[in-house]
This record gives sequence, C-alpha cells and structure tokens, in this order.
Amino acid sequence: MVSIENFGVSFGNTKILENISFDVKPGEIVTILGSSGCGKTTILRSIAGLQKEHNGNICIGDECVSSKEVYVKNREVGYIFQDYALFPHLNVEENIAFALFKLSKKEKEKRVDELLSQFNLLEHKKKQIHQLSGGQQQRVAIARALANNPKILLLDEPFSNLDAMLRYKTKIWLKALIKELNLSAILVTHDKKEALTISDKIGVINDKKLLQFDSAEEIFDNPKNLYVANFLCEINQLPNELIKQLNLQIEDTKVAIIKIDSSKVSLQKSDIEVKVIDISFCGDYYELVIELPKFNNHTLIVKMQNIENINSNENAYLHINKEDIKIIDK
Repeated sequence: MVSIENFGVSFGNTKILENISFDVKPGEIVTILGSSGCGKTTILRSIAGLQKEHNGNICIGDECVSSKEVYVKNREVGYIFQDYALFPHLNVEENIAFALFKLSKKEKEKRVDELLSQFNLLEHKKKQIHQLSGGQQQRVAIARALANNPKILLLDEPFSNLDAMLRYKTKIWLKALIKELNLSAILVTHDKKEALTISDKIGVINDKKLLQFDSAEEIFDNPKNLYVANFLCEINQLPNELIKQLNLQIEDTKVAIIKIDSSKVSLQKSDIEVKVIDISFCGDYYELVIELPKFNNHTLIVKMQNIENINSNENAYLHINKEDIKIIDK
C-alpha cells in the first residue's frame, strides 16, 4: 500500500534524511524509531503531502505521489498529530465533521454518528474539547482521521500525552482497530517498548540513514549494529580482551554484546572476577552494577531475579554462556 524508495529531505544545505526505503502492506503496522530530531515526523509529513520538497519516490497503491502534479489529489491518508490538533472552538461532533466537508449535511451527520458510536463518544457529542480527558481527546482525533475511510493511517507519537495505564489500553485498542480495518499504519516514536509491542515491523533511523528494517522479533534478537542494539535492547558491551579469553574471534570493526539479563553474578567461582559497585531493588528483579578489575574496570549492568548473598563493595564472579554473546558491527 505504501512504498518509500530512496527518500531524502534537505533543508537548505543541511541533509535531514537520505536513501530511506521501506514498504508497508495493508493491515501492517510499521514503526519508525529514532531519537528526537532524527527526521521521523518529516517522513509522515511527506507521505501526507505536507512536506512537498523531497528526493526519491513515495507511492501509495499503484500511484507515485512524489511529483507536484498529484499533491492536490486525495491520498486516502489519515493523520493523527502528537498534540491531536483538535479545534478548541468546535465541539466533538464538529471536530469530526470538519474532515467530511465534501459530504452533504445528511451524509455527514450519518457518518459522524457512526464514528461517535464506534469510538464510544456518543454521550460526549456536544462537549467542547477542553471538557474531555486526554484519552477521549485522542479518540476524537482518531475518529476524525478515519472519517473519510483512509487506507493509510499516520501516527505521530500518538500515546505520549497519556498516562501509563491509559497508554497501554489505547495501544491494544488501536492495534486491533488497524487490523480490523486492514489499514497500512505508520507510527513514529522514540519509545522502544511502544515500538516493540505494537509493530509488525520496525525501522531504526540514526544519522540520516535507515539502519535496519525488519520484524519486531528479528530486530530485537538480531540487531545489525551497536546503535540499534542500544536503542532497542538492554545490553552490555563486553571488552574485546574478555571475548578473546572466551576463545571467540572478534575483528576490530566489531563489538561483542550480551543482554543484561543473560549473564549472572554469584559467589561461585569462575574465570571472571568482578567487584559489585551497586545493587538496586527494582520490584521483580535486582539490578547490579559491576566492574571487571582485570579488564580496565570495565563496567557492566546485570539484571537478576535473585542476588543470593551478594553485597555491594564485595567481590563476586560473572558467569556468561558464550551462546548468549552476539558479535555485531560498531
């Protein structure tokens, strides 16, 4: 449904994005993940036709919408902005109806009532926007975005203004809705947990480039490089000298990583002696900060369910399975 090929954007002499390529199928949720300011929202704005100057191709269905001649056409895109962009001087009904200006009054009223019912907003029909909770405002924004039955839904940090529990419930509800309507959805966020739990595929952007684009499971289990690993996972980078001690081969252009819950610290002896710097109780697990005296006091973080008789500022031993170590690009 959506195809991005060799996409790039520059503002003056400053390149924001370059050579970005990915596809989104009907019923698929793709998340673009990256730090603030990396150009995620620029991709959404370009697909929607709000950012007109760009390189490469954007195709929706069988039509390329990159040329200026097609910007006036209906792209069948629904856009949900980070701040919802609702009109404060219009009530709930009027905000949703605003997207239906091409319909007759009767058709408009029918469609608005359908959406109000679908999104459990009927009792709020005549309320002003400031009278709604954050979750209700978000449902109004989603209803307005879906009013014209778009094939593509663009979501810019859609859960950032919600508290943790409401964010969780809304995420499940929206994911089910996208699948039910068979929409192509593109979400941008900097929240890795949000990306992993809602996405079919994830693209990670850094330094103008799309570093990796793959399924949520694949990109989590097999990050392409250190940036992707650090962004999506909780990992330790192991010193090369330790890797060689474990009889593993590593090149200078590579790094060795292990997830923080894949190793163990105990009083049982091993070849890797450590000093426990700090122990934090985190509810259902403990987080240990340790140093490796034989490896320039390299610092690691270890996540464990049980710390036995380990105490801070004492020596212990690190236990690592070589099978849990991944060697990836820097």
